Amino acid sequence: MQISLIVCTRNRASRLPDFLARISALDFPPDDWELILVDHASTDDTPSVLETFAASAPFCVQRTRSAARALTEAKNEAIARTRGEIVAFTDDDCYPRPDYLRALVEVFAEHDVGVVGGRVVLHDPTDAKVSIRDVDRATVIEPESFVPAGLIHGANMAVRRDVVRDIGGFDPLFGPGTPCVAGEDVEYISRAIRAGWRGRYDPRPVVAHHHGRKPGRDAEQHRRGYDYGRGAYYTKLLMDSRARRRCLREWYEGTRRAPRNVAAGRLLRELAGGRRYLMQRALRPRPIPRFPHRATDASWSSPTP
Repeated sequence: MQISLIVCTRNRASRLPDFLARISALDFPPDDWELILVDHASTDDTPSVLETFAASAPFCVQRTRSAARALTEAKNEAIARTRGEIVAFTDDDCYPRPDYLRALVEVFAEHDVGVVGGRVVLHDPTDAKVSIRDVDRATVIEPESFVPAGLIHGANMAVRRDVVRDIGGFDPLFGPGTPCVAGEDVEYISRAIRAGWRGRYDPRPVVAHHHGRKPGRDAEQHRRGYDYGRGAYYTKLLMDSRARRRCLREWYEGTRRAPRNVAAGRLLRELAGGRRYLMQRALRPRPIPRFPHRATDASWSSPTP
């Protein structure tokens, strides 16, 4: 099996049919990929929507339910169920283009990389330009280099199976549902790069993000969440002597380049995010899970109703 695509969803029963219709339209051999759907402790009709979809899908669908507080923990539970040589991630408010899976396979086949990130465009042009990366040129991330936040988005990223075996899963101290709020994607990618893997942002795999946040207070609050995650990421890098000097330089340059009316507030939130990370690490240490073996047919749990 070439690809395992992981999607976590929570309380989006009314919007899931549109998303699942796009997933059904993916142009890829049905026997060569699987979809892992994680109901992340929904309290609406999400379970029944997922059950109905799985019953009629022409490709392999696994359903599971996670009671984890953090999204990263739900993703890690899904990773443990995957069989594909490529493990890919998107979000339940993102619409992959029909050639999405083919494009991912193409990028991995053409380039010696362990991590790939794709293009994230706006679905609704009236939404705020947040949580997107609409860049039409490729970027290579060399092993042991610094990975800037936002270069690859968790809404459109994929890794080789060997990367999962090498570095494990997501750090459960990062991401939605934790005090750090965000940063789980760049922390994971950076860990892979520092482990010697090469990464690549490539514009060919495309998803359209239908986040629904309009310009103004909602979008600004979302951006501020990224500041906390960025600060937590920088703080974790500072604990690695190999990455410390480059991280400090990039942190300084990023603050210096920011508009004056933004820089001070952003830096304060980044420092707060770093403090949150250190407090979690000290008071609620959570190990990064390891996945030395892929799942097999025999090891699958039955779908959770």
